Amino acid sequence: MASENLVSLELLTGLGMPSKKAEEVVQGQASGKGKKLAQMIASLVKIASEANEGKPITGNQGKALLQAAEKFKDTVSEEARTLFVKYIFAAEDESILAIPKTNAAINFLSKAKDPVSEEAFRAAAGVGVVVSAELVGKEVRDLVEAHKDEVIKNGYKFQGNMRGMLKRNQKLTFADNEDVTKALDTEFKAILGEANESNTKKTKNKAPKKQKVPETKEPEESISAEKDNLTEEDKRELLTKVAVEFNLDVGTVLKKFMGSGEDAGDDEEKEQQINPITVDTGDEAIDYDRLVKQFGTEKITPDLIERFEKLTGKRAHHLLRRGIFFSHRDLDKALDAYEAGTPFYLYTGRGPSSESMHIGHLIPFMFTRYLQEAFGCYLVIQMTDDEKYLWKDLTLPQLEYQLRKNVQDIIAYGFDRHKTFIFSDMKYMGGKFYENVLLVEKRITGNQAIKALGLSTLDNIGKFSFSAIQATPSFSSSFPHMFGEDSSSQCLIPCAIDQDVYFRMTRDIAPRLGYKKPAVVHSSFLPAMGGPSSKMSSSTGAEKTIFLTDTPKEIHDKVHRYAYSGAPQTLKELKEHGANLDLDVSYQYLRFFLDDDEKLGEIGGKYSKGEITTADVKNELVKVLQDLIKKHQEIKAKTTDDEIDFFMNTDPTRFHLK
Repeated sequence: MASENLVSLELLTGLGMPSKKAEEVVQGQASGKGKKLAQMIASLVKIASEANEGKPITGNQGKALLQAAEKFKDTVSEEARTLFVKYIFAAEDESILAIPKTNAAINFLSKAKDPVSEEAFRAAAGVGVVVSAELVGKEVRDLVEAHKDEVIKNGYKFQGNMRGMLKRNQKLTFADNEDVTKALDTEFKAILGEANESNTKKTKNKAPKKQKVPETKEPEESISAEKDNLTEEDKRELLTKVAVEFNLDVGTVLKKFMGSGEDAGDDEEKEQQINPITVDTGDEAIDYDRLVKQFGTEKITPDLIERFEKLTGKRAHHLLRRGIFFSHRDLDKALDAYEAGTPFYLYTGRGPSSESMHIGHLIPFMFTRYLQEAFGCYLVIQMTDDEKYLWKDLTLPQLEYQLRKNVQDIIAYGFDRHKTFIFSDMKYMGGKFYENVLLVEKRITGNQAIKALGLSTLDNIGKFSFSAIQATPSFSSSFPHMFGEDSSSQCLIPCAIDQDVYFRMTRDIAPRLGYKKPAVVHSSFLPAMGGPSSKMSSSTGAEKTIFLTDTPKEIHDKVHRYAYSGAPQTLKELKEHGANLDLDVSYQYLRFFLDDDEKLGEIGGKYSKGEITTADVKNELVKVLQDLIKKHQEIKAKTTDDEIDFFMNTDPTRFHLK
């Protein structure tokens, strides 16, 4: 006997499904995918009818319901379906039926696990968010103005590019598509006039001719025939010098000429791509020991840490003690200079790609603040708004706004206001700083930029020159208002290991300019919530990134929902085998943010033996992060525009330079 139909043709067409597709669903609802879709539609209709108290489902409501039914899998819980219906069909917020909000609501609930956070759902679905036509008009106007030359060159067909950029504008996440279309048409018409064949016709793009890249001379002839008789350390030093001389990648040269033993074979098989643009190790955890060999840096040793403590009279920072800052170039020489009475200055930076920084951004700033306090250093912080303009689809007004928000975050971390200069590349560029930029630009070839940053000849030319801009703060003469016109102070740069490529080039160029090579100290990455094979990044999604603006509840929910566990699947296995601390994200975050060594050791000891659970470790992490971020937010709230202007001021008197 045939089973009872779950849905009828009349129901489906009444919800807004096209007749042909409705017939296919009705005919295929007995089994397979058709049955699952019919079951989900029936379930949502039942919940909707109860929520609407028997009232008819409107056209927009029906479309939203069908869209959800096709997206939801049978793993989406009854609780999640009911929450969807509550907001879509109870008409608490009519604007939620707009396509962007409907899509956001469905996407959130498709991935949500019980218990579903109603607060998180409301935020994700834009409940209560109103994006006025005036705001849409302003954002579109600013974007079109920033790309006016491209609009004139490409005509109306450039509207597609504009739409892509606008989709990445967080202010317009829940904007009405019709408002966006009207605003784009208005702005394009003001520049191009009415659409016609000449400004709408697509031009045929000829494939760009492949440019021959000059082959780089192999370094074999520069390597001594006796290299096989050298010690491993001497051989590495020789090869590094040859690589620099011939503008080759140090890691590639070392890998090729350090022999064909087991280690070399492993490196070939598990190549790690680590640079400012890409952090890619496949599914493997980042191997920092191998990066030391690949980049030709030196490990930070216990002796070097002990020297830190002797010179400063303070205990080394926990990021140093725990090996999170693990590698360096000439850090010992910077300490030599300090010991001889010649102070060094600090240089670090931030690219203002978003309005809020996340906890991964804190790592270099935490360590830099410790260095400033311990050594009494002057500090320059470069805000690379120019870089983000070149690499991201951001407007100049967006960047200016985001930069000041980021500066507010940085100031809140407690730097010495009389010894710290924070600057925007776009605002500060000029004078001695730009002179040094030109000196560096003239000594970096396009080939070097391509090799170092993975660029191609199709990239905009600004990307090629940016290496010189990031190199320039390494030279103290770039800041005459702080150090004087002809200063040559030693620079120390705390940064994540992916930034090393910039400073390898800088160190190669510095002696040719008569400047000191900057010393560099490298940190490992704060791992992404999903595991240790990548770093925390805003690009992984806001729901999996802990921002400095997050509420205590958001911190709790993100940690408990997304932090990867190094524990076995069952409690029994955990008690038998313990947890893998290297893989457990919550424990690794505690290594970064819990400064109490004794407590961290206790947690790690118990967790590795299975005496406490993943939930226990996550709860400890939540407390640490909630306290850290709450204190940060309280200080940030007191940081005024005047204070931001003070830190960005070039008045020499505030640096005691007259």
